[in-house]
Amino acid sequence: MDMTKVFIEDLDIGGGPLPLPADIRSTGPGEQRPVVVICPGFLGYKGWGFFPWLSERIAEAGFHAVTISFSHSGTDQATGLITRPAEFAANTIGRELDDLSRVLDFVASGRFPLPVRGTPGLLGHSRGGSVCIIEAARRGGIGSVVTWSAASRLDRYTDRRKREWRRSGALEFTDPRCTVPLRLDWAYYEDIDANRALYDVPAREAEMTAPHLIVHGERDAAVSVNEARELAAAPRRAPMRLEILEHCGHTFGVRHPMRHPSMQLELAERASVDWLRRTLTEVS
Repeated sequence: MDMTKVFIEDLDIGGGPLPLPADIRSTGPGEQRPVVVICPGFLGYKGWGFFPWLSERIAEAGFHAVTISFSHSGTDQATGLITRPAEFAANTIGRELDDLSRVLDFVASGRFPLPVRGTPGLLGHSRGGSVCIIEAARRGGIGSVVTWSAASRLDRYTDRRKREWRRSGALEFTDPRCTVPLRLDWAYYEDIDANRALYDVPAREAEMTAPHLIVHGERDAAVSVNEARELAAAPRRAPMRLEILEHCGHTFGVRHPMRHPSMQLELAERASVDWLRRTLTEVS
């Protein structure tokens, strides 16, 4: 096989008020292959940590891998720094769902630069995994879903925190990738509160017709492994598998920048590639 990779850096999928950056990787740019769209989680972007490595592994497995940065990540794609904190503050679950819908429309359109075969797959980490579940259920036409460290609840805030958030108008915190404090506007929570039925992740899990692999770290301190078990317990028609990795946290033993893949990350990648091979249109 020709292992030459195609890198389309900073491709703007477009269609919205802000750029929607994506990388496309493939070892067979002239071949019809299934597409796998890879979605980062909170504070993530297409160049964070394991995403470039993961998208290369998925491309080498016989797919066109499309890794995105959500439009309101506020991130400079070249440096990884959050240089547009006002955009980050204005993000919502609804915006990320709209972004993913635009990406899937792009994949299905004549504008996608590589030949596509079969139905697309989705792979999402953390909040990106929850977004993938919701979008797969409401949209349909998704061939397979893989989620890593996905949350079963999007309202993760105490009553006290919500009162303070509403009073101040913003939830503030710091992150080393930004020189000023970051914030989430109160509109982020208002979006969750106004769309509780749609954002009920276990209910969307039960509706989803795509096969689903749930990968979760046993020692995930950000999203409890019990949330993975809750998703796995949802009644559903399509195949589902829960893969719990021992001695594994939220980001699979990886920090940004990633110097080398961890054992837990390699286990997650192998399970995911095997799942995608078996559930998407057969690849060579």
